[in-house]
Amino acid sequence: MQQNPMTVITEILPDKLKELEDYLGPIGTDIKNNPVIKFADYQYLHYCTFFVIPGDHPSPGSSPTPALLAFEANIDGTAKQFVNDLIAKNPEFVNKVYGCCAGYPGNDAGQLASFLLTNDHGANAFYVAHPGQTRDTVYRQRDIRQQIETYIDANRDSLATQDPAAIHAAIVQQLGNIPKPENRPFLTLYGDKLFTGLLWTLGLVLVGGFFGFFGPFVEFLVVLALVAAVVYLLALRWHEMRDKQDDTPWVKTKEREAIQRVEDRQLQNHLTSVIEIKPGAFRFYTLKIVLAAINLVAKLVATKGNLSGIVTIHFARWVILPGNAGGRRRLLFMSNYDGSWENYLGEFIDHASLGLTAVWSSTQQAKDRGFPDTQWLAIKGGSRDEQRFKNFARNSQLPELVWYSAYTDLSVKNIENNRHIHEGLFSTADLAAWLKCL
Repeated sequence: MQQNPMTVITEILPDKLKELEDYLGPIGTDIKNNPVIKFADYQYLHYCTFFVIPGDHPSPGSSPTPALLAFEANIDGTAKQFVNDLIAKNPEFVNKVYGCCAGYPGNDAGQLASFLLTNDHGANAFYVAHPGQTRDTVYRQRDIRQQIETYIDANRDSLATQDPAAIHAAIVQQLGNIPKPENRPFLTLYGDKLFTGLLWTLGLVLVGGFFGFFGPFVEFLVVLALVAAVVYLLALRWHEMRDKQDDTPWVKTKEREAIQRVEDRQLQNHLTSVIEIKPGAFRFYTLKIVLAAINLVAKLVATKGNLSGIVTIHFARWVILPGNAGGRRRLLFMSNYDGSWENYLGEFIDHASLGLTAVWSSTQQAKDRGFPDTQWLAIKGGSRDEQRFKNFARNSQLPELVWYSAYTDLSVKNIENNRHIHEGLFSTADLAAWLKCL
């Protein structure tokens, strides 16, 4: 089953903001035992988050823009299926939350579902560490590993004298009738080969078209594309030379200190960032193209728990929010990841600085507080300026009112390892390597 992003953005009624925060806050504080909603009851839900995007004054003397409520969910299947399930099981919760928002249609289930789906912005780019791994599959494979470990611990002395084939046979017999793992999605298995083929095809067309191998029309298109690329690069440098660099240190507000206090309490963390896109159509469409490229890589290449060398991200998404009352567009980034914030940002810098810089070089904290100086979109500077980048990232973070993870005890590597164990029950190839997974 395919994993999908749901990103519902709604405007909070000004007089309802405190009521909303007072309602959601205790749920987030006691995510497992609160009496209002049990997120674990939703079998299609991997992660979800509720948080507030604050309103502001776009210009002196203007009316403040309204605060927004963001509801992020990483789900198996469709958003419609999940929304209908959410409303059916917890109508009071959904009505209480969205009764604080503009456009709330009342407690009619059909209208409420339509309201949520209409305000769902999905994602411009969406990364899944393990495509096709449903929440129930993750649970099942975790249970299989635990059963095997329990059996091995109880029979360690007798198993130690047996060869890998005998141990494997004993484990299979002990587990009994275990269902086979589902086949991996086609793009997970062959997407990287498809992507490589696309690159080679594009390269051959460009080279062949430039030398006239495919006729004058293709040659004209190739030359036109090269001229457009040169014009774009010159325009890019013109914009970059006029950018303002943000030299503001990390601002130690109560809000950001609260973010740090709830980090690293368990294996996983969640990051929420909202940042302005630099003004003008040039930056906006540059960002859209970059995110489309990242989305393509996520769908075809980064399908095995590895995003450009980063092996700690479960789900990540980038969403371009509509322009607010001041006409400014914003970029929303959300990520569920293993380990600490420092290590996570460090991995991005070490392994994915090219893509990272290509995205955020088109953003700013404010007019005179831009991303660290960058040349040629991502080739030089940007996130490689580690301290400025980390200050920029920390200052863009927002706290969550509610964050739920369906499996806080499992890392990306744990999930991949458990899948190997499950698949290995139905194969006798390389049993010594399979036993090392246990």
